[in-house]
Order: sequence, then C-alpha cells, then structure tokens
Amino acid sequence: MGRDSSGKKKYDYETFYGTEDEANQREKELTEELKKKKTGPKQTVSNIAELMDFWLDNLRESEDIEESTMANYSQLIRGLKPVVGELQLYKLSAFDVQKEMNGSFKVVSVRTKKNYYGMIKRVLRDAYGWGLIPIDVTVGIKSPRGKEPEKPTLNYEQLMSLLEKGVNYKHYLIIRMLIVTGARLGEILGLRWRDIDFQRGTIEIMQTVDSKKRTTKDKPKTKNSERFIVLDATTLNYLQERKMASKVVSIKKDEHLVFLADDGRPMRHKAVEITFERMLKKAGLGELVDGLTLHCIRHSVMTSLHKSNVAFADIIALSGHKDINSLKTYLHHDKTGINMLDTITEIRSRQSNSQS
Repeated sequence: MGRDSSGKKKYDYETFYGTEDEANQREKELTEELKKKKTGPKQTVSNIAELMDFWLDNLRESEDIEESTMANYSQLIRGLKPVVGELQLYKLSAFDVQKEMNGSFKVVSVRTKKNYYGMIKRVLRDAYGWGLIPIDVTVGIKSPRGKEPEKPTLNYEQLMSLLEKGVNYKHYLIIRMLIVTGARLGEILGLRWRDIDFQRGTIEIMQTVDSKKRTTKDKPKTKNSERFIVLDATTLNYLQERKMASKVVSIKKDEHLVFLADDGRPMRHKAVEITFERMLKKAGLGELVDGLTLHCIRHSVMTSLHKSNVAFADIIALSGHKDINSLKTYLHHDKTGINMLDTITEIRSRQSNSQS
C-alpha cells in the first residue's frame, strides 16, 4: 500500500471467515488487486495531493502550456489540497470527494468554485486513465450550480462614441484596433509591421505579448487564435501614418512591434488601461470605469455583432474562438473577412434603406 508521510509501510486489512486455503486464495487476490501494475507514474502516488503534484509536473513536460495557465492551475491545486489532498486513491469513491468538496470554497465566486470542481475532475480522470484508481469517480461528482454575473459590456453606440471622442489620446489606435477587431490586447500589442498587409487591408495574428510582464510570445493563446482580420480603411490610414512616423530606421523594421513603449519594450498594460479609462470619461461613460476592463471591449464587440445578427461562423472567424457555446457542430467556418466597424455599419445601412 506504499508508505505514509513518516515513511512507515501502510497495510490493508480485511477480516475473512473461511478455511485456511480459502484465506490464502483471498490474500493472493487482494495482493494482485492492490499491487497491480500501473500505467501512470512510476513514483509512489497514494493520495490526491501526491496525484495533483505529479499531474502538474506531467503537464509541464508533456504539453506546451502558457505560464499564466500553469499559474492558474497551480493556484487551484493549492486550494484543493487542504480539502481533498489526504483522500487515499486505492479506496477512493465519488462520495468521498463530494463529501469533502461540499461546503468548501464558500467565499469565492461561482465561477471560481466551478473551476475548483473542474480541476479535481480533470486530475481524477487522468488518474483513472493511468490506472491509479479502478473506476472513473468523476461520473458521480456533481459541480455546483449557480449563474455567474454577466460581464459588463458597451453597446454599439457607446463603442462608436469611444472612437469619436478619444481620437486625441496617446494610445487611441490600440483601443481603436481592439474595438474594430475584437482581438485580445496581447494580440494587438504583439503585432509586427510584417503582420500587416496594407495592400489587402489585413492583419495576421501570429504572436502575442504578455502586457503585464512585457514579454513577447512566439505564438498566440491557442491554435485557433492564428487568423487574418480585415481592417477598415480609417484604421489602415492610422497605421500607415504610424509607420511613416516611426523612429525605427532599419532593414529589419518589419520585424519590430507596431506598438512599443518609450523604452523600446512591449507596451505596458497599465498605460493602455489608463487611456481606456480616460476615453470612457471623455465619451460620457465615466460611471462605467470601475466595472469595465480592457478585456470587456472584446466581449462588447462579440455581443454587438451577435445582436446585429452576424453569423456565428463569422464571429468565430473574427474572434479566434474554438467555438461559440455548443453551436460549433452546426457551423461551417467558411466565412471570413469581417471587422466589427464595417460589418455593423453595413447591416444598419441595409436596414435603413429597406425602411425608406
């Protein structure tokens, strides 16, 4: 049965009534069952805490995971260890896990609580696949119900007001591109001049920037995030002007980031955030400053497109999501070449013409 934390051997006991031969036969059966060959880790993994440690180490070695994602997983596991860490794998049941999880994590949000349940299920499913537990106990573990508060968003008119009122702010073009493309901030800050095709009017999302650590990553968040996005004419003009005014004079200029801070490094998240807050106030939306983040722009763009009856396939192509809810099965990713500004303007123009 392995060893406990003090190094002493652990045993499994069972009272058996029968003949000596029958008892010996039962001993062989138990020995085979409890010491059966595992397909998972070679080191001793006897409880959930040890399992979660191995799971994290295995993930680091076997998959290309972003640092931020690993940090999130590690934080969830740190929260789970005091709750279920001591549960032994060899006799683990869904009831054991559910009993310990119930009533825990009372002070966290609904979303975070669901993340804890999702993490323990993922780890235990892998444990079953590795042969560390005889049954898939996750089938019987029920996640908590509860509706997460909706993220605050700006409607189409408010987004247009931002574009109109904030034009003179230092990082206006970054905010404009977030609104036009619905891209993540790191994707826009990760753009190089060579990623912009001025003749076709497109940008290609090929890498990203961690705007808080100010480091460049050579690939976007997911495989689906690699995509082309068509820009509107005004945004292209702004980019042309920026390129002409760029202080960088080099044969490798196209390799440089479009948006650099004054110290030549990737743009600071806080700098863009301050511009966004100032633009909100300038547009008369100051009461929304406390509730909105830069990432809310992305949610606002997708919501505006959806409310304007833009096809889900187009939204997926623009946003770089793997799917939208469960509708991916019914959608064909064969429609591309949109941006938020041109698309909604065209829809509204058609609606206006049909009414006149």
